[in-house]
Amino acid sequence: MTSLVETLSVRRAEAGRSPFESRLLIGMLVLVALFGLYDPRNLIPVFDGLRLPDTDDMMRLVGVRDLLAGQGWFDPVQHRMLPPAGIASHWSRLIDLPLAALILALTPVLGRELAEPAVAALWPLMLFALYGALAYFGMRRLFGWRPALLTLFIAPQTGVFLNTFRFGRIDHHNAQLCAVLAVALALARSDRPVRRGLAAGLVAGLSLAIGLETLPVIAAAGLFVVADWVLHGAAASGRLAGFGTGLLAASVLMFGVQTAPALWTVPACDALSPPWLLLAAGGAFTGVAALVAERLGLNRNGRLFVAAVMGAAVAAGFVLVAPDCLAGPFAGMDAVVRTSWLQQVDEMRSFLQVLRGEPDVALANIVPLIVAALYATVMAIRVQEPERRRFFLAVATVMWPGTLVALVQVRGMYVAGAFVPLMAALALDRAMRIVREPATVLRRLMVLALPLTMMGKVWAIGAELPMRRQRRLALNRRSREVGRPAPIRRRLPPSAGCRRGWC
Repeated sequence: MTSLVETLSVRRAEAGRSPFESRLLIGMLVLVALFGLYDPRNLIPVFDGLRLPDTDDMMRLVGVRDLLAGQGWFDPVQHRMLPPAGIASHWSRLIDLPLAALILALTPVLGRELAEPAVAALWPLMLFALYGALAYFGMRRLFGWRPALLTLFIAPQTGVFLNTFRFGRIDHHNAQLCAVLAVALALARSDRPVRRGLAAGLVAGLSLAIGLETLPVIAAAGLFVVADWVLHGAAASGRLAGFGTGLLAASVLMFGVQTAPALWTVPACDALSPPWLLLAAGGAFTGVAALVAERLGLNRNGRLFVAAVMGAAVAAGFVLVAPDCLAGPFAGMDAVVRTSWLQQVDEMRSFLQVLRGEPDVALANIVPLIVAALYATVMAIRVQEPERRRFFLAVATVMWPGTLVALVQVRGMYVAGAFVPLMAALALDRAMRIVREPATVLRRLMVLALPLTMMGKVWAIGAELPMRRQRRLALNRRSREVGRPAPIRRRLPPSAGCRRGWC
């Protein structure tokens, strides 16, 4: 009799369980979301004429072809542009290398004509798998399996991922997203401080070698470990020393690997060069100073003084070595390149400029960054559990620089966008739990609306409806002016609004 009652109780409890407590259901949702990002039909333009999504992808392919054709590893000049001298590119060979290796590996099997589009399709998929692995295991450790899987469900719904990880994206932004995520997750863990700090520093140095777009995020990560040491002393000194050592070691190594020896002493504002190596060295020296300060038994005020002195010394050294770079990475750019390329790039526009011309693009890409950064900040204040609070604090610290840059130049959205799926997944998981709890309808709607505001597709669809109405009214107005009925035009679905590489 007792066993029968227990069995009925178990069945009653299972009947009352939320369907979202099923790993199978969440896994199926992930597969559906991934199909939206990796629809096989999107391979058609890649394999039919090698039509890649963005001009940056085409330029990357040109550089890879030149490398395979025998152009020197240390020769970054695009000789086809403004012949005979050409124009030097600041792009890193570190992305060209794996792409060239994959093409060489597939050529004997597929032939060169098919190997190139195959690699263009495979590369972003491989990097998304890397991002997914990092995000899944990082989230599962702190928050459980459901937020970890929801991260993979939400990532394909965000504008940045729809842009940077789709078939054909062989530019460097997807690799940078993986790098900044790895840095933040390493610093978010309090265990094994030296090892975690060293790993974060090594990846940070690699990301700077790939492109300086991650510089604001890496600088924020450096401030995070310095502030951690100032507040917690000996418990965090090893992390600071490890981060500084790893950053300097990786930066110097990657600089030597991809830079011609004749240019080792030449400052360059738009690529890893002596001025930026000076900043990395400053991080390493700050780590050494932290270890010495702990030996001397300095208190919090003493540690703050040491950090301030080291920061001032590094800043002064940078100003002396490369004052021109204070004006930004494109300070020394050739005037022809500036007018013919830089001033024409959509990424260099501000959020307000994009919002006026393409509100669906601006809302889908930038607003989720702002909401996610605010959510991470609020949770860092509210959460009491130390490990989770550290996670939210690390995410908020590295998100805000990229988010603020995106308001001035929307290219900042790439590095900040790496963390939107994490924050949206946690907000969605919370909404699923509150739906099962006693709560007012208004509270449930507000809690559910939060993760939706971090999904780019939601903003794209919302902005598309009034834009479609405006186009229809304008079309009718023009038709009445010429005295003929308005033609019926078929509009692509909102998901096809990824114009010029935007979503």
